Amino acid sequence: MLSGKYMKHILILTGRFGMGHCCAAEAIRQEISAINPQAEVHIIDLIDYLFPRGSELIYCAFAHLVNRYSAVYNYLNRAAGRCSILPMNAVIMRKLDRLLCDHQADIVVSTLPICSQCISAYKQQRDAHIPLYTYITDIGAQDEWIVPHTDAYFVGARDTKDELIRKGICADRIHICGIPVRRDFLHPVSHASASGQTELLIMGGGLGLIPSSDTFLSALSRMHGIHLTVITGKNQALYTRLKAQYPSITVIGYTEQVAHYMRNADLLITKSGGITTFEAIHCATPLYVIHPFLMQEIGNAEYIERNHIGRVLWSNSDDVTYDILSLLQSHAQLTAMKQNMEQICRGLEATCPAAYFGGEAS
Repeated sequence: MLSGKYMKHILILTGRFGMGHCCAAEAIRQEISAINPQAEVHIIDLIDYLFPRGSELIYCAFAHLVNRYSAVYNYLNRAAGRCSILPMNAVIMRKLDRLLCDHQADIVVSTLPICSQCISAYKQQRDAHIPLYTYITDIGAQDEWIVPHTDAYFVGARDTKDELIRKGICADRIHICGIPVRRDFLHPVSHASASGQTELLIMGGGLGLIPSSDTFLSALSRMHGIHLTVITGKNQALYTRLKAQYPSITVIGYTEQVAHYMRNADLLITKSGGITTFEAIHCATPLYVIHPFLMQEIGNAEYIERNHIGRVLWSNSDDVTYDILSLLQSHAQLTAMKQNMEQICRGLEATCPAAYFGGEAS
């Protein structure tokens, strides 16, 4: 580990495969800047950097795969886990040389498996000793995250640490810090509704995928005493349709105020992304997950269920509307979920331990 006084230049590598990885990168940047104000922290989308002419096509293909062919995505994800280090050609190696040189990087932080794989391969081929810290942004420690030459892993839960240990990673290199969330999610929690109604929030994740159907949206929008807010993200078509079709629903497009909406919700209906799960945990907002189908989301949903911080509906065939209303009417269940979330927060280490990032220990 480098001495803290030399840790002036920190490079965070990420990518827009869903917005969660980028959100984690920004959360880490905020935390490092708080503990080490002298540090220069830069976030780089590695896919944009390495493939400037093809990155948009890569990201569009990813979104299409996730939306339309989730079974193929899961298969490819499992296959990627069998490749612990990427073959690197000379062009990519020279680009990585330039990236690390231009930013005078003392540390590389990764929030995306392919970023960890690239830097691992770089360290091996160049015999480089720059520290590589990987933040695993889901509860499941899939094999694609585990690469040689990783100096430390920062994980969301004890479950993740135990899985890494079973896969041969030394316990001393694993830190349970929660999945990183931006600082606006760390404010004191308030669930008081100005309207006096039960606040129900629906989010679909960075790709704007709402885990819902018109049937239950229509039913919930007509329920007395329930105010429904839907955040559609960058999905403009969905925003326009919902705005026209459901005048009683508050429809929000892309917003930087997610923490505000989440903090004031009594229940959050969403995909079980790792970032969203821990944003909800820090806001103490119980989760409701409908039919998770991507590999990472299944692992996160199992964590939600196991720790009693939300409810997971594993089958699309169940009556979603009835089940949601039943949970909203159970004050005891919602209170217990919030308390469990608060307990999880109390058990976390610092997101960016000062000894690793050149800050002062608190």
